[in-house]
Amino acid sequence: DALVRHVDVSPVAETSTAFVGRSVDLGWGRVYGGQTMAQALAACQKLVGGDFSVHQLSCHFLRGGDVSADIRFDCEVLSHGRSFSAIAVRASQEGAPILAMTASFQRAERGFEHQDGLGPLARGLPAPEALPTLADRFAPHLAKVPPRLRQLYSAEANPLDLRPCEFVAPWDESVRAPRQAVWVRAKDPLPPGDEAVHQRLLTYFTDWALLGTALQPHPTAMWRRELQAASLSHSVTFHRPFRMDAWLCHVMRSPSASGGRGFGLGE
Repeated sequence: DALVRHVDVSPVAETSTAFVGRSVDLGWGRVYGGQTMAQALAACQKLVGGDFSVHQLSCHFLRGGDVSADIRFDCEVLSHGRSFSAIAVRASQEGAPILAMTASFQRAERGFEHQDGLGPLARGLPAPEALPTLADRFAPHLAKVPPRLRQLYSAEANPLDLRPCEFVAPWDESVRAPRQAVWVRAKDPLPPGDEAVHQRLLTYFTDWALLGTALQPHPTAMWRRELQAASLSHSVTFHRPFRMDAWLCHVMRSPSASGGRGFGLGE
């Protein structure tokens, strides 16, 4: 599957702690941040081994990635115990760092469990089967989409089935509440039993639309020419196993924006 390969990395021959990932040009002119995060996670997963599963990652984006160059991931084991392991990874192109990440891993164990809050359907959000796809939403407006991005927003090109609960066009400058939700699943079945792949794909997806949520209460739009928008930092916490080829709902909100920075939360 192309998407699974897209978030994978290969070992560098001369060392056991370095990996390389291929860059993919989605049409934005720079590497999609979700790709760099997912590949950094893949490097950590390959180093820590299959007995450990990621439960949290945090990263800082240092500069935009060049879509014409591969990305090197240099990993360092910060701690490795019987239950937990922490790994730092530095992503670079041509020797210049583009992302720094730390990831914490845990062996599976039993313990107390609870979950606060309501699921998306209990919150009154529509079921994914009742919603048009993102490609269907964009279809009447393709003339407004830059030519380099039209393939990304077409039904055939995107390996993820994205279904926004409410369509907010990236050129629409209307003021809205800083909340939105989108259903997602992989279009094709994914390898069974490979939890690491699903974690990479969710990490890849979480960088989509979160930044735009912080813009919604302001009279601007993601594709406004005068606007420069980029992710600065990003964290993901994994609570339980899940599958990316089953429907997941990403509910997003932005409680604050200040100093030219927007703060977004998703669950």
